[in-house]
Parts: sequence; C-alpha cells; structure tokens
Amino acid sequence: MQIIFLDNSLNLTSSSINFKALDSIEKILIKFSIALSHKNHKVTIYNRANHENSFKNVVWKNINKLNNNEADILILFQDIELLKYRVKAKIKFLFLHYKPLEDFDNRLLVKLIKEKICILYTNNYLINALPHNFNYIPKIYFKLGVDEIYKESKILHSQYSNVFVTTHPTKGLDWMLNVWLKYIHPKVPWAELHIYSKLLYQSNTTNNIKIRNLKLTLEVNKNSGIFVKQPLPQKEFVLELTKYKLHLCPSLDHDVQYLSILESQAIGIPVIARETGSLYECIYNNETGYIVKDEESFARKVIQVLSDNRLFITLSNNSKLNNHVISWRDVVSNFERKLNENTFYR
Repeated sequence: MQIIFLDNSLNLTSSSINFKALDSIEKILIKFSIALSHKNHKVTIYNRANHENSFKNVVWKNINKLNNNEADILILFQDIELLKYRVKAKIKFLFLHYKPLEDFDNRLLVKLIKEKICILYTNNYLINALPHNFNYIPKIYFKLGVDEIYKESKILHSQYSNVFVTTHPTKGLDWMLNVWLKYIHPKVPWAELHIYSKLLYQSNTTNNIKIRNLKLTLEVNKNSGIFVKQPLPQKEFVLELTKYKLHLCPSLDHDVQYLSILESQAIGIPVIARETGSLYECIYNNETGYIVKDEESFARKVIQVLSDNRLFITLSNNSKLNNHVISWRDVVSNFERKLNENTFYR
C-alpha cells in the first residue's frame, strides 16, 4: 500500500535516530514508518525537511512539495493543523501520542467527520480526556513498539548502583530532587542519580524560573550524587542504559514517559514511578517495577532495589518478560489487522 505521513517536525529523517537524541513522537514516526516499509508498504513522509531524503526505504520530502497527492492511507502525525493539507486517500488517520495544544472544539469534530478521519491513539487516558462529543469519531488503539536493540542488550547489574531520569525538567524533577536529597542519598550515599536533560545540561541562561531554580538546586547539592548528562542518540544511550539499576519517573503526565518506560523494561531495567493511570499499561506493579503515590514510598522502593541485588535481579528478569513490550514488526501486523477489520470510516 501507498502510505503518506504528514508531520510538522524540522530536519527529521529516518537516519536522525543515529546522530541525535529524539523525543518519543519523533522516534515513533521513524520506527513505525521503517517497520511499514519492511512489510513492503511504500512510505513517504512530508515534513519540514530541507532536502529530499531516502533511508531504510522511507522517502522524506518537504511538505511544501505536497500537491494533490494520492495514497491508500494518510496519517496526520500529532498536529491538528495538518488538516489543512489536501491528500486524497481511502483511509485517513489522526495519530495522537499526547493531547495536542489545540482545542478539540465542535469545528474540529465536524471536520474530522466530514473528512472521515479515524483517531489512532497510544494511551487510553488521552481518549478519556477528549470532550464527550468526540465519541462519534472512530478510534483505534495503537500499541507502541520497542526497537530490538533494547531487547538484545544485557545489563551489567552487579557493577553499578546508578539510577536515571529522562523526564522534562518541568515535569516533576523538582519533586524528584527533593526525594533524592531528603530520603535516598542519606541512606545510599554511594548511589548516583543521572538526569538526562538538554535544558539542564546547557550552560546558557534561561528566563524560565523553574529551570533556573533547578539549576541552582543542582549547584548547591553538587556533592549529593546527582549528575546532569546530555541526551544521547539511541545506540549510545542503550550502551549507557546497561549500567543502570532503575529508571525513575517523577512526572504525573499521562503520556510523555510511556515509550521510554517500555524501552527500559525491554532491556531489563525496573521502573519506579509516581502513580498515573497510563502507567498500568506498561508496568506490572510489584513485578516489573513499582507505582507509588507519595514521597516516602517512592524513596523506600528505590532504596530497597539499590540495596538488595536479589530483588533487582527478580524485577529485572520480570521486566524482560513484560508482555506490554512488543516489536515494531508486531506493531505493523496489529495495524494491518485493524485495517482489515473495517471498524472505521471507509
């Protein structure tokens, strides 16, 4: 089938994952499109790329070259504003990984119905957050995949007592630092907390008060086992992941951490997270990690895993067996099966 993606990202191609750190939505687009091409689908992605590019049998073009194109399937990736582009397609999807900034009003509802667009969504909380009248729009659950490189890596669990965080600095990191400084570091002073953040790693100043306060906290407590690291391209980051015993998720957002949790589970890293509804779609509480409600419970679980290697090994082995983790090949098979079920607009 001919599949066209419309995307608003800048300078993103299939090879981007090899030379820069990407956020979840970018990784999903790349991995899904490549997996589709491996199943002999013809995939073209129109975004803000400066030059036409072909990599892994996926063609990337500048969206300004879109002109009365036709396809079997059209997928509008995350941005509702992409509805303004006209592509003739038998089946149309709006792919949502997190709730867009734009309002879901009645005008959008009418447009989705008129254009016969189905919503592809990656977590149930996203759909539950939509206005009630959007129940009229057909929807298909899209289960995320994980790259095989994570499953193939082995953790060096006996050599390290390090934990890591990848959340956006404004998404609960202040809470995490307080828990670390107040409860965790005094009990396991040999352990290290590594924060992967471009905003905190950069030395330049910012007008964001929350970021400035976080940088000040980190500077004042620089001898407390906390280290800020630059986000890495996938292959380099996977090598670093083998050195960690825990993935910590302090964010209360329901979507942004979902893919990174699945990747950690695939490699065998237990996850300890603050409770949100969507986490139960990727973690088995008390088996592949812990989902907790308060500071003391969070800290207690971190200390237990770092202090008890047998507990870590059990959680790690369970994580590798987590059946929420599937390959991108299986993602495409699931997608193709949904297409054949005829449960949406035709």
